[in-house]
Amino acid sequence: MADDKRAANDPLAGVKPDQRQSAFKRTADPWIEIGRVNYGGDRTMVSTVERVVLDADASQYPGFEKKLLKVATASDCTECGYGFICRLLALIGSDESVEILKAKLQDSSEVIAHSTRMVLEGVGSDKALAALKAAQPGIKGREAEGVAGAIKRMS
Repeated sequence: MADDKRAANDPLAGVKPDQRQSAFKRTADPWIEIGRVNYGGDRTMVSTVERVVLDADASQYPGFEKKLLKVATASDCTECGYGFICRLLALIGSDESVEILKAKLQDSSEVIAHSTRMVLEGVGSDKALAALKAAQPGIKGREAEGVAGAIKRMS
C-alpha cells in the first residue's frame, strides 16, 4: 500500500515496503489454480482447497460453491481441474450449481459430461432431476447410460 493511502497514525506510514510482502502478494491463489491443474501435475493447490472444503462448516458451503463455480466456468479451466471441482461440488453443491453447469451435461468431452452428472446427482434436487431429463435426449455413448441410471435413482 502506498504511504499516501495509510492513516497518519499507522506505524508503517513512511516505512519502506518489505520485499517479502511484495512476494507474498504474488503467491498463487489456490482457488484459481485448482482450475488450471493438469493430469500428472502438482496437486498442492488441489489438496489445499480440498482440505479447506472438507473441514468447513456447512454454513461456509455457499461461499465455497460460488468460488468453485467461478473457476469451473473460466475459459482456462482444464478438464482435470473441472473434474476436481465437480467432485467437491457433488458434496457441497446446490441448485445454483445445477443452473450454472447443466449445459455441460452435453459437452463433447466425456470427462466433463460425466463430472457434471456427478454434481447433479450429488445435489439430488428436483431441479437437478429436471436438468438430467432435459439433457437426456442429446447425450450419446457411455454417458447416456449414466444419465439414464441417475434419472432412475433420483426418480
